[in-house]
Amino acid sequence: MRNLPGYALLLLAMSACMTGGGSAAEQADSEVRIETGPRLGAPRATHQLVATGKGRLLAIGGCVRSGCEAGPASATVDIVDASNMELVGSGSLLVRRIQPSAAALPDGRVLVLGGWVDGRASATTEIFDPATGKSLAGPMMAGPRNAPAIARLADGRILIAGGYDGIDVRSDAEIFDPASGRLTTIGPLGVARSGATATLLADGRVLVVGGGRPDRAPRRALASAEIFDPAAGRFSPAASLEQGRYKHGALRLANGDVLVVGGSDARDYDGKLRSVERFDIAAGRFVPAGNLAVPRFKIADGLLLLPGNRVLVAAGDTAPEIFDVASGTGARLDYDLGGQWNYMTLVRADADTALLAGGYREGRIEPTDQSWIIHLPKG
Repeated sequence: MRNLPGYALLLLAMSACMTGGGSAAEQADSEVRIETGPRLGAPRATHQLVATGKGRLLAIGGCVRSGCEAGPASATVDIVDASNMELVGSGSLLVRRIQPSAAALPDGRVLVLGGWVDGRASATTEIFDPATGKSLAGPMMAGPRNAPAIARLADGRILIAGGYDGIDVRSDAEIFDPASGRLTTIGPLGVARSGATATLLADGRVLVVGGGRPDRAPRRALASAEIFDPAAGRFSPAASLEQGRYKHGALRLANGDVLVVGGSDARDYDGKLRSVERFDIAAGRFVPAGNLAVPRFKIADGLLLLPGNRVLVAAGDTAPEIFDVASGTGARLDYDLGGQWNYMTLVRADADTALLAGGYREGRIEPTDQSWIIHLPKG
């Protein structure tokens, strides 16, 4: 284990996350350890962090200046070696992108799309190859999209649905096929939405949850959800959330249910949520699942499933927390991130390690080049 400055040993609250005290071995396996990670090549927020499956983690684009503005580094990609968590190179995008969307392709390349380019929502896509450090232009989307719901399907195709085009939210959807390099129109969504989450279910369908209209009055935070069936190529209504939300997070649990975490209501910053809901896949409905320790939003890329039916919620506050699904409670970790970072990104490097990177400090809107290595408990 490396003895880096800033290294900390964090014990989860055993009373909240374990029953009966557990053996010494069980307690050792429940530890989460956080240490200072590599500095990114530039401060980044609203960026993407993607594991390619080829031993590389890519920090892509994003805002790089105070006020979450673009700069030359918004067209760059930092390449991190997943085996030793060291910054080993950089690459170039075709354009500067704030808040791009991205998804790993089966061959290790990454589809990068949309976001804000030159102050406008973009309809362009590009495909970044970490082997060359360069991008090639991809197909144009049906229209500009910022913050669409995006998910990699079981067959490697990429679902892209909704988003915000700079004037209004969209309901249209399309699929990128890496085999042909083409986009095909599908759908549409039943409800136009931006900032929704898209979670791949165990049966290959995709659950699209919440979202809204974040940037223009009247703001809306949706309680509706939909399910996309790749076999049929269409969306169908799902049950409704107890609480409308956007800028939230969602992930699939080990039993196939989907946990929907935090976010905000239509008041945005003043409406940050602690509430957590669970989509019961067998019953086909959402049920209340408890509360986070603190309200959090702008956390869509800041969740990670841990062993023991627990979820690491890393973004949106000055410290990460562990949410225990069984008890429905969250417990903040005793680790100071140095700011209330929003739009952080978190991705698993391997079975034992994850990287938490970037974000901006709420209020001052200053992106950071910091990252943190998270040593995960063993299952």
